[in-house]
Amino acid sequence: MRTFAKLAPALLWVVLLPSIASAQASLTGVVRDTSGGVLPGVTVEAASPVLIEKVRTAVTDGNGRYQLVDLRPGAYTVTFGLAGFNTVRRDGITLAGTAASTVDVELRVGALEETITVTGEAPVVDVQSTSRQAVLSADVIDALPTARNYVTLARLIPGTSGGGNDVGGSVTQGTGGSVTIHGSRTQDQRVTLNGINTMTLQAGGNIGGQIPDVGSASEITIDHTAVSAELPTGGVRINFIPRDGGNRFTNATFFTFSNGSLQGDNFTQRLKDAGLGTPDEIWKNWDLNESVGGPFRRDKVWFWFSTRYNGADRYAPIFANKNAWNPNEWLYEPDTSRRGFNKGRVFQNSLRVTWQASERNKIAGTYKVDRWCNCPNNVSATRAPETATDFRFPRLRQEHLEWTSPVTNRLLLEAVGMHLFERWGNMHPPRSNGTENDPAVVAIAPQMISVVEQSTGLRYRINNTYNNTLVPNFAYRAAMAYVTGTHNIKVGFNRVHGFQDTTTYALNPVSYRFNNGVPNQITLESTPRPLRNHQDNDLGFYAQDRWTLNRYTVNLALRYDYFGTSFPEQRIGPGPLVPTRNLTFPAQDNLAWHDITYRTGLTYDLRGDGRTAFKATFNKYLRGQTLNTLGSQPNPVNTLVNSTTRSWNDRGGQGINGDFVPQCDLTNPNANGECGAMANRNFGTPVPGAQYDPDLLTGWGHRERNWEFSVGVQHEILPRISVDVGFFRRIWGNFQVTDDLALSAADFDTFSMVVPSDQRLPNGGGYRLEGLRNLKPTAFGRPSQNFNTLSSKYGKQIEHWNGYDITVNGRLQNGLTFQFGTSTGRTSENDCEIVAKLPELNFTGNQRPLQFCDRQTPWLTSVKGYAVYTVPRIDVQLSGTFRSTKESSINANFTATNAYLAANSTLGRPLSGGAANMSVALLQPSTMYLDRRNELDLRFGKVLRFGRSRSVVSLDLYNTLNNDAVLSVNENFASWMRPQQILNARMAKISVQFDW
Repeated sequence: MRTFAKLAPALLWVVLLPSIASAQASLTGVVRDTSGGVLPGVTVEAASPVLIEKVRTAVTDGNGRYQLVDLRPGAYTVTFGLAGFNTVRRDGITLAGTAASTVDVELRVGALEETITVTGEAPVVDVQSTSRQAVLSADVIDALPTARNYVTLARLIPGTSGGGNDVGGSVTQGTGGSVTIHGSRTQDQRVTLNGINTMTLQAGGNIGGQIPDVGSASEITIDHTAVSAELPTGGVRINFIPRDGGNRFTNATFFTFSNGSLQGDNFTQRLKDAGLGTPDEIWKNWDLNESVGGPFRRDKVWFWFSTRYNGADRYAPIFANKNAWNPNEWLYEPDTSRRGFNKGRVFQNSLRVTWQASERNKIAGTYKVDRWCNCPNNVSATRAPETATDFRFPRLRQEHLEWTSPVTNRLLLEAVGMHLFERWGNMHPPRSNGTENDPAVVAIAPQMISVVEQSTGLRYRINNTYNNTLVPNFAYRAAMAYVTGTHNIKVGFNRVHGFQDTTTYALNPVSYRFNNGVPNQITLESTPRPLRNHQDNDLGFYAQDRWTLNRYTVNLALRYDYFGTSFPEQRIGPGPLVPTRNLTFPAQDNLAWHDITYRTGLTYDLRGDGRTAFKATFNKYLRGQTLNTLGSQPNPVNTLVNSTTRSWNDRGGQGINGDFVPQCDLTNPNANGECGAMANRNFGTPVPGAQYDPDLLTGWGHRERNWEFSVGVQHEILPRISVDVGFFRRIWGNFQVTDDLALSAADFDTFSMVVPSDQRLPNGGGYRLEGLRNLKPTAFGRPSQNFNTLSSKYGKQIEHWNGYDITVNGRLQNGLTFQFGTSTGRTSENDCEIVAKLPELNFTGNQRPLQFCDRQTPWLTSVKGYAVYTVPRIDVQLSGTFRSTKESSINANFTATNAYLAANSTLGRPLSGGAANMSVALLQPSTMYLDRRNELDLRFGKVLRFGRSRSVVSLDLYNTLNNDAVLSVNENFASWMRPQQILNARMAKISVQFDW
């Protein structure tokens, strides 16, 4: 609050200055006379039923230019009038997204009115905005064969990557998921409602349990390049424009259903031969979305209500464990008569009320209450059914209030506030209200010990840890707009604050690691662990201007960000493995970042006819940040050594050999009995295992950032068809590294190893890996002193993305709407100078040899598209989507035992600490990829009309080509390339859309 008080004068300055409108569509153009001279003083009126005030007005400036901003999506009639000249009216101009649509007119001297009728679409080339976006109206969303959530829509955009493996609603939307573009991070994605982020304060602000409902949206815009300064990040922005209702009652109902009997079979012999025991399959799924709206009072108060019930049950690619919930059985034994499964249920309800309080004041509010449960969840090829969690969001609430006021024809004010409440957790199913509520299982669960089989990566018997979390937050934004015909200036601010309460717990704080059924390692957890993090400020001020001069438009913006977090006083008590723990930590500050970023762009109307635009941008962005990573890692509870490992020789002659019971004192950090020494002797003590450099947590310009450069041309090749060609480059900076101050490079033995011979490896294997390292025995068990700081203090680290996009868009008069595009790009990384000084960085998970410090992906190409068309006369609706991607790289993680290293490496001794083996990555990263994934989804619908109502009854076909693409494989070398997940087989769904 002290920081906010210091910034109050700057906030007052923002509120007293003019700014342009929020991120919605705009109309712009030049009015001339018949001689070509510009006409100042022309009154321009845009009228539409989607405007609750009915008409928005502007006046041309001295250059004959006008601009009308903050226009909601819909059809407009634009009228141009000036005393002594005829009046010109343009009908049926359809606006969408945030594009600036250019409408130039010519007025002739005279008193007669001239009416010019044009077809109902805005220009297809935006000659003023530098940002690139896709706009999906409610009609297009209803017509496309998709799962109707933002991820499955955003992943259709050329250049995007990720988006999960949902095939036709085979999974619930859950926390939404993320897509990236042109080398952005998942944390950079933002999902907004009228420009304000609706996602949680965790995971970087890119995902959350409060997913907007498409039934409440009039359109969804997806911005993905040269995005505005209204938010600090530069990834994909998905903005929901909510429906306000109207002066007549309307309804939109959508229902779809499918089950296993409507699914084909793509469990081919090649998959069986590769080791897949059972495929992913649909059990059943459905989606009912009912929306209704209308007037509480005509021309004064409107409403829109939407409710959604979505369910998805599916079989997982694993069989049940015959030995589940038997504390005396230690191996996984598949029961081929029973398959693992996941289930999900989502309930959403939202009500939006819009009030035209006066001619120039509009107030709108949304109240949304959701709950959902993916229960059970996380069952997969490497997670046996008994390790499932109940991924629950029992309480989700959103209150959203906004006010807009066109004070004059040039001045617009707006303010938006939102409160978001989330209660969620990955809970343990064996309990009275859980999915595994058998009293016998509930009673026995605390005795179960989780096991990971090293040769396959399979976790079974029970999960190791769970969590219970509360995350409320408040968000605000405000701005003023001042618009002339030439300038479109905007200044404003936004702020988010809140907190996170999390308790990490385990039914049993011990878990085991086996290799081919033989124990070799124990992991110890200090649970329970309560944790509280405060996000005090995610605060930004910005100013931007779009200045149009003749055929040039310059976009300039500057943004200041302050991001601050802290930790309140916290207490952490005893646990099963830390019985004497009783610690209290005083309140402390954490992050205090200050950053200045910018947006710069130029567009040029090459021919002056609005059909060809050259665009170039250079922008600086910040990585998405909330209470993730550095927002919570320095919490004194997290800096404790809360987990450690120790080697275990269950056949070491102590007690009963091979009894799966460690004959040792687990709380003794020294080697004893069958157990080696703890890898970190500070486990369970008050001594922190991590420290953080103030330069990493505070100061100016220390937050992770990236620069985006783009250049391209957009051209209308045929009426209503445009092609957009662009080159893109993203450069990242300010990387975090961890230096264990207790160790130096001299504490490691460097050696090489010959990899196994295998025809699936490059050149049949047998090659030598250089730059493997193992701690010297004298250094093993030394308490860690992890110092987190900036990589630039140790050397140069780079990460670049370069690529090209080609996209074709069409909105034809015959009703055909389509988009088709291709994107090709590659990522380059180099951290050689860093890992040479900090070899411990290569020890996370599978050790990466030093020779792999310089990495580059091949050129990866994706092809995507969608189309919607209604055949006239017979009223048959045809639509489809297509995605062809190759995104998933794979590695080969080899378990190198002491015996193998003795015969095939230059180490010359057993591994330190009594370790039975080490895991080594055999492949240069990004050299091997899974098969290309080709997905074609089709919809065939019959349109039925009766009076005001319109219904579409459709048959949807997902994965029409019945592609059997492998989506993930086992990377453990003993089970290498065994398929773990495949694309769901061809599936038919019945869907109905009813509107009146």
